[in-house]
Amino acid sequence: MEDRSWGAVIVAAGSGVRFGAGIPKQFLRLGDKAVVDWSLGAFMSIGGISEIVVVVPGEADWRRWWNPPDGVVTVPGGTRRQDSVMSGLRALVGSEFVLVHDAARPLVRRELIERVMLEALRSGAAVPVVPVRDTVKRLDPGSFLSPTVPREDLRFSQTPQAFRLDELREVLGSSGEVTDECSAMEFAGRQVAAVPGDPLNMKITDPVDLGLVRCIAGEGYRETRTGTGLDFHPFEDGRPLVLAGCRLRSDRGLAGHSDGDAVLHAASDAILAAARLGDIGVHFPPGDPEWKDADSSLMLGRCVTMAREAGWTVSQLDLTIIAVTPRIAPIRDLALARLSEITGLPVERIWIKGTTTNSLGDIGRGLGVGCMALAVLERTHRNIPAAGNNL
Repeated sequence: MEDRSWGAVIVAAGSGVRFGAGIPKQFLRLGDKAVVDWSLGAFMSIGGISEIVVVVPGEADWRRWWNPPDGVVTVPGGTRRQDSVMSGLRALVGSEFVLVHDAARPLVRRELIERVMLEALRSGAAVPVVPVRDTVKRLDPGSFLSPTVPREDLRFSQTPQAFRLDELREVLGSSGEVTDECSAMEFAGRQVAAVPGDPLNMKITDPVDLGLVRCIAGEGYRETRTGTGLDFHPFEDGRPLVLAGCRLRSDRGLAGHSDGDAVLHAASDAILAAARLGDIGVHFPPGDPEWKDADSSLMLGRCVTMAREAGWTVSQLDLTIIAVTPRIAPIRDLALARLSEITGLPVERIWIKGTTTNSLGDIGRGLGVGCMALAVLERTHRNIPAAGNNL
């Protein structure tokens, strides 16, 4: 391969509208880099490939999401796939052979690329294929099954596909609508050799595929859940005032079976809700003597531990304290530091703010304190998102 000139065209021109991620799927993050960069890394590792062109969306400001590496040429794509590929082929200036690859296949390996290149040198054109392992059915117009399709001679085609550059330019220039370059060669009566593909060289078409690719790549599927908590406590004379884990100067505290800390109770309930682990009434019943006048920071700490044992990490906490007194702004930094200490969260991942009821109700008359909490939990696991109906 070293004595033949090779170029590569990586097709990354899709708009991503059908994928629904807000940005084209080829620019989504896979691990610590963009999806397209995974393919680029494989092609750039092969010394025989002297020029690489990435075909980017023609009407999108793609630089918001991706910066091409040095030495990689970018060209705008077209309306159809063959238009985008032709745009890439025209940008190749010194190649005899060309590899065409879909950026949406990020797990392509060097061994597969080299296998395709070797066969193209022998046969003039090559495509990687993998066996069809499942039984194949054909549906009639009413979505009933027709006779089973024999699968012995069926294969799924992959990329990269390799061709003589001048021949592919000629064929694509006169072809109709095609889904890959191999199809254009077939319609033109040209032979294409098949080489063993790689089952892991899968294409990202929808979010289910992205979840699977992330698992294969070792990243796992990251799940995020949110939960809310809400708690109210009246003031009671002769009790210490404990709020957000802080003991404050006051002659009135918050009534309750424990220390009455409405902030920590709401935060605990939010975490339990996000982890689907019940609520504080289940785990810390008001009649349990263990929690009589107990420090509510122990309660919140236990909820964080329960969530962790279920595979969850508390990622964010947002707390709104509803009260006339105490004022929240003067104690915010103290409360943030205490919550960080209890939960193990960095201070910048917690926020506390205060509001009133504008004189409505008992809290508006200064008779108690309420708190609303929002917790965000995350976990990484190897479950793949459920697929939809593909019929």
